[in-house]
Amino acid sequence: MPLVDLSEAAPRAVRTAGADEVVTYPVSAVLSLHRERTVTLLRTLRSQHVLPALSHRWGSEKAYGALLHAPGAPLTVLDVPGPRWVVGLEQRVRALSNISAVMVLAPEGTDSVALLRAGAVNVVPRDTPPKELAGRIVAERRWLDARPARRRTARAAPGHRSPRLRQASQLTLMDIICSAARPWCCHELCLLLGTAAEPMNRRALRARVARLDERLAADGLSVDCATQWGRTAFLGLTASREENRPQRGRSRKGCS
Repeated sequence: MPLVDLSEAAPRAVRTAGADEVVTYPVSAVLSLHRERTVTLLRTLRSQHVLPALSHRWGSEKAYGALLHAPGAPLTVLDVPGPRWVVGLEQRVRALSNISAVMVLAPEGTDSVALLRAGAVNVVPRDTPPKELAGRIVAERRWLDARPARRRTARAAPGHRSPRLRQASQLTLMDIICSAARPWCCHELCLLLGTAAEPMNRRALRARVARLDERLAADGLSVDCATQWGRTAFLGLTASREENRPQRGRSRKGCS
C-alpha cells in the first residue's frame, strides 16, 4: 500500500440511521487464530471504532459468507496472537487472500516480506499503539476503496441459489468455490475450511463437494474441477455433462 498521511481526520465506524441501526466498520471481519487472546485486542481498540465488536475463529464459514457478500472490497484483519501460530501463516494468507484483502496483525519477529508475497495487503506489528493501528486500518480501507473493483471468476459470482441448497454450509462452499480471484487448490480449501489447529482432511473435503454436486445436479450444474498429479483445482460451476472429455494429463470425471 502506498504511504499516506495517517494524521488526516477520517470516518471510522459509520452508523446508518433507521429502525434497525447498522454500524459499518472499515474492516469487514476479524479472523483470529486464538479468539480468547483477540478479545483483549478488540477491547483495546474499541474506542477507535475501526474493528467489529466480535472476532471469528479461523475456518468460520459464517465469516467467509459475510466476506463474500460484503459490499465493495472486503477487508479482513487476521490476528496472529503469538509466535506459535506463525508456522504455516503464509499458506493461510494465500488462501484467505483469494476471497478478501488481508491485513495481518503479527507478533514481533514475523517475516513480513513473506506474508506480503503471499498476498497480504499489509503486515502490522500486533503491539502497535492503538491510535496508530487504527490509522493504518483506515488508510488501508481508503486504499482499497480507491482501487478498481476486483473481477471475480467468470463462472460464478455468488448468486445462483438452487432451491436444493438449503444448508448454509453448502451455500458458503459454493460461493467460496465460485467467487475466488483464482482457481482453488484442494490444499488451500482444506486449510481455509479447517481450524487454527489443523486443516480439513481431503476425504472430508471430497465428501462435502460430492454432496454439493448432488444438490446442483438437479439444476443441471456441477462443480468444475481438474485433477492433475494428485492435486485437484476447483474452477467454479459448470453445466453438467453426461460425458466429460478429459484433457491430456487431467481428469474431469469428478473432484477427487
